Amino acid sequence: MERMEEQIKNIAREHGAKLVGIAARERLNDAPPSGDPGYLLPSARSVISFAIPFDRVALREFFTKKDWRSYNLNKKEIIRQFYVISDHLVDFLKSSGFHALTVDINNDFRPEPGARDVTELVAMLPDFSHRYGAVAAGLGRLGWSGNLMTPQYGSAVMLGTVLTSAELESDPLLEKNPCDGCKICVASCPVEMMHREESINVTIAGITESIARKRTSNCCWIGCSGYHGLSPNRKWSTWSPYRVDTPLPPDDKAVDALCTRIRKVDPDASLDGVNVYTNYRASFFDSDYLFLSPCGNCANVCWEDRKDRIENLRLLNSSGIVVLKANGERVVVHDESQIIEVDTSFNVKVAMLRKEYQAALRGEIPLEDEKAHTLTDREVLRELKRLLQGS
Repeated sequence: MERMEEQIKNIAREHGAKLVGIAARERLNDAPPSGDPGYLLPSARSVISFAIPFDRVALREFFTKKDWRSYNLNKKEIIRQFYVISDHLVDFLKSSGFHALTVDINNDFRPEPGARDVTELVAMLPDFSHRYGAVAAGLGRLGWSGNLMTPQYGSAVMLGTVLTSAELESDPLLEKNPCDGCKICVASCPVEMMHREESINVTIAGITESIARKRTSNCCWIGCSGYHGLSPNRKWSTWSPYRVDTPLPPDDKAVDALCTRIRKVDPDASLDGVNVYTNYRASFFDSDYLFLSPCGNCANVCWEDRKDRIENLRLLNSSGIVVLKANGERVVVHDESQIIEVDTSFNVKVAMLRKEYQAALRGEIPLEDEKAHTLTDREVLRELKRLLQGS
């Protein structure tokens, strides 16, 4: 009869997982707090970790600013696959008499003192860290960025986790860290989240990694949520047309306060209705929902081959700067003199085409949102339209 460990791996692979590993709970005894599976499932004895890589063609199109939609559709499909994999594993384990639980894919954070909701979070500790579970299950090791680095796909992967009370045999740990310290992850971050030289130590399953010292998690939120997309050298951007003053304040508490102010008025972060902040799963199974993820560079540029990483960074550096057109479309320009940054009441500036905005001021073209893809883009254009009509 097939061992339960193999049955579990076969189920995960049958539904799309490319990497699958298992770790006993004890392997996470030395992990940081978010590596404790008992927080979500007190009876947990084992962690099942699985990974799916992003489509490489879609990533290159994303880096070069030729196409944002393919990567985001690929991400949506992968997230759906994770929930399908998790559901099958949980059903199998429960039918075998064990407790089992799906760890949500993202945006599921532990409560913090004084934080009334997600808009006021600072530490943003996940209920359980997919990365720590993946290290303990032998899928990879932590790279300089703190993301999981796998030998097969680098860190351009997404991770899923199921916790169970079943006592399962652990897979071997990965002996050699695939991260070679190139620090291309640092160069790809628009908000300078990671320090290039200073490090901290993180221990998981007896393995101590030296990873980059990072700024507050809200620094990452500002970049990956698209509140700021322009690179420090102003030569390229993420797929976000929004801007805050940079460099960010040196005091992390000031960054936290800034991020909270932005989140409080961000239409896409509204806590009313179903979205990625109120129900991550339901959002991605909504056929009409398309999450525009503008960054993720620190993980996505880091492929297993260093030559590919160098090429990814080159493509990013020459990709241009994203602006918001008068019709709501996000497009790319390569000449900064064509861009004007316009103040909004959403605590961010929006980069627009200078000629278009000046023509709108003169009443020669309308500001419409017919091609806008996010609530924020729509509301920003509607606000500017009201201001121009009242001037």
